[in-house]
Amino acid sequence: MGIYIAEQAETFHVPFGSPNSEGTPEASYVDVKAHPEWIPVLSSCVGWPETQSLLKIINSPTSPFMSLAADQAFTWAEAVERQIVLTSFVTVCFAEITLNTKESIREFAQEIQQQMDHHLQHTTNKLGQRLHMNIRLEIQPTRYHNDEWDGWSLMIFMAASANEKRLARYNWSLGLTALEHAIKVYES
Repeated sequence: MGIYIAEQAETFHVPFGSPNSEGTPEASYVDVKAHPEWIPVLSSCVGWPETQSLLKIINSPTSPFMSLAADQAFTWAEAVERQIVLTSFVTVCFAEITLNTKESIREFAQEIQQQMDHHLQHTTNKLGQRLHMNIRLEIQPTRYHNDEWDGWSLMIFMAASANEKRLARYNWSLGLTALEHAIKVYES
């Protein structure tokens, strides 16, 4: 298990996509900070209560953060003993767009890394086994088109592996719990 901080060169654009003819939220960016009622119907949240929980915490009215994008999917790994991998990402920024400087996002990433590492080490010790998980905190330049602001955001990528889907999802949920904990500690 490792938690790494990296920097992306490619710019992330917000908003992205465009609404389909029904105007459904899965067709484009949805500001779930302003519209939390849409969280359960986002395509990335349907059937994924763990993602719903994370987005509710990030976008709560008392949180200084907001999410920009999130998704997850099962894939196959090349490693023989842990073939199923659940990968996910969530992109987070400060709700006050002008706070999204490179320095503030880097400080946020470092605090998240420290808190998640501590939480996951405790979880590993409690379970008595190693968690097969990698986490990358990627600082990325971000163009906030609606605000005409060039800033930064943090993409949190997780990959949890196991030899069964339910175990991969369980490991992944432990990573999300650590992320939720880290965000709550940062907010306090």
